[in-house]
Amino acid sequence: MSVRSESGPVEQHLFTIAEAASYLNVPQRWVAEAVRTRRVRCTRIGKHVRFRPEHLEELIEAGEQPVLVPANLTALPTRRVSSARSRL
Repeated sequence: MSVRSESGPVEQHLFTIAEAASYLNVPQRWVAEAVRTRRVRCTRIGKHVRFRPEHLEELIEAGEQPVLVPANLTALPTRRVSSARSRL
């Protein structure tokens, strides 16, 4: 796909379902299901489904989980490992 700008044409790659799955490191069926349930933005060209790089980046950003740090790190429970051997 070619998009014209003031400095000339700029190429923008559109990903297929297989390429998007590879990029996201998920199975192709997961991407196809995400398209069916409209959990990911996509572009339909006839019967073909394509993804812009920013569509995939939105999906990645939407799935990011925040890091929760306890207020008092010393209050974390510790597990003691016994050095005694079990007796069978």
